[in-house]
Amino acid sequence: MKNKNMTITGQGFAHPEISKNDISIIRFDGVQVRIININNEPWFVATDLCGALEQSNTAKAVKNLDEEEKMTVTLSYSHNLSRGGARKLIIISESGFYKLITRSRKAATSGTLAHRFSNWVFRDVIPSIRKTGSYGVPFGLLNDYTLRSNEYLKISSQRGRDLQSCKAEKTSLEIEEKQLWDKYQPQLPAMAGEEPQ
Repeated sequence: MKNKNMTITGQGFAHPEISKNDISIIRFDGVQVRIININNEPWFVATDLCGALEQSNTAKAVKNLDEEEKMTVTLSYSHNLSRGGARKLIIISESGFYKLITRSRKAATSGTLAHRFSNWVFRDVIPSIRKTGSYGVPFGLLNDYTLRSNEYLKISSQRGRDLQSCKAEKTSLEIEEKQLWDKYQPQLPAMAGEEPQ
């Protein structure tokens, strides 16, 4: 089976360019796995999946997959909005995704993150995809939320600094007002019958 998404160029196969609208994210136990939609087929970022399976060597993990189950793509958007330009990533097909999970020794070891992740995939994610056609948060929505959240943090932080500045300014003005009154209108001697202050 040939990768339908690759186009032939003068130098061989071109790496597909991926936009943020082609990415969704599943999150489990603090681990995020990016899913890239290529020709309406899910492809999984190998380093993300290996992280969930507690495998430190991604190249070794994908080495035994068939050639049509893995490819390299250029990703110009990161899942945490960090900069750094376009990056080439190894992605794996749906069948490669299942193979990596079922071949993982740690996924067979009860109590490990890999075991909990594989149970979650087979018990929750796959049935949801089968029933609804999708699972995970689309990257575009997550990106929009993150941008709005970051903007809120900037604004609220600035407002907090402004509030502190206002309090300091108010105290300074009160002191200045008292000094002006004391300088230009000193306390008058006590009126008859009043206690001096």
